[in-house]
Amino acid sequence: MRAAIKASLFVLLTAGAIASAQTDARAQEKSLPGDPDTVVARIDGDEVLMRRMQRALQSYGRDLGQLAPEVYYRTVMDRMIDQELAARAGAAIGLAEDPDVMAGLAEARANVLAAAYLRKVAADATTQPEMRRRYEVIAKEGVKTVSARHILVKTEDEAKDAIQALKDGADFAELAEVRSIGPSAKDGGNLGFFGRQQMVKPFADAAFRLDKGDYTKTPVETQFGWHVILVEDIKSEPPPPFHEMFDQLRQEMATKAMIGALEKLRVGSVIERYGPDGALLD
Repeated sequence: MRAAIKASLFVLLTAGAIASAQTDARAQEKSLPGDPDTVVARIDGDEVLMRRMQRALQSYGRDLGQLAPEVYYRTVMDRMIDQELAARAGAAIGLAEDPDVMAGLAEARANVLAAAYLRKVAADATTQPEMRRRYEVIAKEGVKTVSARHILVKTEDEAKDAIQALKDGADFAELAEVRSIGPSAKDGGNLGFFGRQQMVKPFADAAFRLDKGDYTKTPVETQFGWHVILVEDIKSEPPPPFHEMFDQLRQEMATKAMIGALEKLRVGSVIERYGPDGALLD
């Protein structure tokens, strides 16, 4: 269930643009101070508030962020005005009652509410005191790094064959030299010491679950292929200063909090899934 929630969380974050919105909002704060209730435009006499302009600026940030601030502001405002005019025209000819449009509006509402809820969960979990407490735990325990070797192959079956060879007594380094297609093959698959953030997530998750001297008993898939991983050594080092870990801590703590919140919501809900044919899915 946790893997499914991680995937759905990614979709929610993407749909709500939480991470990018936070980044874009911070980038705009200096160039766009002011009261969210300030009137920034009128369309046929109807007021448009700074609050809406802020959301528009966040939405278009990655597309138009390279423009000069004054050009960026006016360009986004023109887009927002055109959007409002087109929306009014659509409503005037009855499109608001179209079933597909109604479904789209309902989905947009759900996306906005979900994103707002997850932002609140993340914000509550990443207050300065909470982050300081987490940093103190890390400082006490140290930052874990591992020294590992790996065998990289193209297919899952090749990885399974390598695992069987290891079970039969093959030497990991010698097997890596012969079978691995990675650049570390000539050194027996040796990767040296690395931290969790230095490797792609599936690889790091598998490596950091292993004890010293253990290797993965099932193949690990990444965008590079299929891996068999051996952890040769584990050590802990003092963490960087708090200010250097701030962004990483906030991201990790926010993600953990949001996943936990979604897990609780699923446990407390009755959920039924149906296939395209209307049949109940297992």
